[in-house]
Amino acid sequence: MSAEASAGRVAVALLAGLAIACGVPTPTGTTGIDDEPAARDRVDVHVHLVGGAVDELLAALDRNAIAAAVVIASPHLDPALGLAPGPDARMHGWREANDALLAATAAHRARLFPFVAVEPAEVDIPALERWFQGGARGVKLYFGHQKLHARPLDDPAHASLFEWLEQRSVPVLVHVNTVRYRDELARVLRAHPRLELVCAHLCGSRTDLDRLAGLLREFPRLRVDTSHGAGLPGVDGFTAIEEDRDRLRALIEIQPERFLYGSDLVTAPGDLDAARAWDLQLAANLGLLERERFEFWRHAARIGALTPGVYHGLALPEPAVSRVLAGNARAWLGAYRSP
Repeated sequence: MSAEASAGRVAVALLAGLAIACGVPTPTGTTGIDDEPAARDRVDVHVHLVGGAVDELLAALDRNAIAAAVVIASPHLDPALGLAPGPDARMHGWREANDALLAATAAHRARLFPFVAVEPAEVDIPALERWFQGGARGVKLYFGHQKLHARPLDDPAHASLFEWLEQRSVPVLVHVNTVRYRDELARVLRAHPRLELVCAHLCGSRTDLDRLAGLLREFPRLRVDTSHGAGLPGVDGFTAIEEDRDRLRALIEIQPERFLYGSDLVTAPGDLDAARAWDLQLAANLGLLERERFEFWRHAARIGALTPGVYHGLALPEPAVSRVLAGNARAWLGAYRSP
């Protein structure tokens, strides 16, 4: 058994951390682990680095044979900061979180690519340029999240930011609830057609591939990540994809350059159980793309309960899988043009 396969077996066999969030036992099977694919270059484009857990994250990447990760400033997800969206749907503490992220990753820039988070109506361009001079590799926009949607995505107050991002070919990762805000996103993309934009979670369409296909068709430069988070959001997404996996596989194989691997991992520091939960999430998001079968939580017979289970993955062929796992991410990250 390869070292990668051994690490995967240990991760899945022992993981108990997700029980903290889900209140269910740990998956103990090994389905799909022994037939782990050969090691490939892998870049995770969606990791929320909170709590300063740099060493813990690097160890998790090593255990899962992930070469590098985009790490995102996420003050609203950091329990140590005590920050949360306010009544005006603004994200608080984002400037300080950006400074902390750049400081925490300064010694690891070959593997950790920091994305600063900004409030698009409040950020000033000189400050943004200083963050990029300090090592930022991209920008994360949360303004399409229902709880952080302070104004329409195409509000005129956002125009100067979008113009700067477009002119500099800055990699942008955006969270958009396309059930609610698809039309707003469409107006942004029409007004700024050269944005280097990746829309997270299959552009908010993990449970509606018709919507995803429509977005990809209408906006030929739009790219999406394949990330599924912990707990119920991940279960709902994996379940929906499994029911229509042939269609998603076909979408990826036809245009593999449009898809990037991500995990939506949140690195809130914790004990060994938390680290095991990270491994489960990383391995499941990889398994969706690489394997015939992978393990994660599933809906149980009792409403609201979760149970360990096995999913059918996409088992993408080459060369599509290598592009999705890393090639597209490296091209996207390399697009930025400094002043």
